[in-house]
Formats: sequence, C-alpha cells, structure tokens
Amino acid sequence: MKVWVIAGILLGNLVVQSALFPFIEIYGVRPDSLMALVISFALVAGNPTSAAVGLCGGLLQDILFGQNIGFYALQYMLAGYLVGLVYGKVFVGKVLIPVFFVSIATILRGLFVFLWMYFSGVSVSLHWLLLRTILPEMVYTAVITPVIYYYIDKLYKHKFMNRRWHFD
Repeated sequence: MKVWVIAGILLGNLVVQSALFPFIEIYGVRPDSLMALVISFALVAGNPTSAAVGLCGGLLQDILFGQNIGFYALQYMLAGYLVGLVYGKVFVGKVLIPVFFVSIATILRGLFVFLWMYFSGVSVSLHWLLLRTILPEMVYTAVITPVIYYYIDKLYKHKFMNRRWHFD
C-alpha cells in the first residue's frame, strides 16, 4: 500500500509541476517541489525510501522534461540518499531542519548542473547561475517546503505507511 501511495504522490507532483508551476513562476524561477518531497521523505522515512523516491521522481522528470535519461534521477536520488543518512540522528521540527536540508540540497543540485554544463562545453558563469537561478530557486523551494513536509509527516503517522508485512 505504501508503494502505491508514494507513486500517487509522485504522479500528483508531476502534474502539479507541469500544469501549475509555470503560472507561479517568478523571473523564470519555479519551486522544486520534487526536492521538497524527496527531502521530506528522507527526514520522515530515511533510506532506502528517500533514495527510491528521488530515483523514481527523477526518472519521471527525465522521461517528460529531460533530454538525458538519468540526469534528474541521479540528482534527486543522491539528495534523498545523503539526507536519508541523518534519519534518526537529527531532531526534525516543523520548519527549520526541513528548510535547511532543502536549501543545502538545492544548492548542491545547482552546482551539479553547473559542473554538467561546464564539462559539456557550455559557457556559463557560476556567479550568474548562482544569482539568477540557484539562490532564487532555493528560496522559492524553501518557502513551500514546510507545507510539503507537514503533509508527508502527517501521512507517515498513519498505520498503513509503517506496516511491515510478515509471512509466517
């Protein structure tokens, strides 16, 4: 049941990202709701759930929006895995910790994109990319993160999300 709920959340996120977010874009920057979802799952469920959510969500974005299969999947899977390592080791409140980890993950994702562009031969300034894309996206994503984290945390308090199947 948990897998189907997570798959539904990822598909719903894909619809929202492609249908709604182009209309709430500010200066060409959209919030990264998938990053907020992946980090929320990492803080609530840990690994391997967060890495799998990042991989599946990234693959969905690769298939629909990307030019290379695996580009987004690698970014989100690594973010989910790395933040999932702190599961159970950090007290996660309502706002501060999820926003902190989403901000760090968004900056690292932006630097990954910069390195990809640099090694692909695209001439782009890190300063320009940081000020025009990475930092505004980080702020915008950090603003929506508490809402997403609240609902994921609430979802994980239900029995069906934590049930383990035992076959005796």
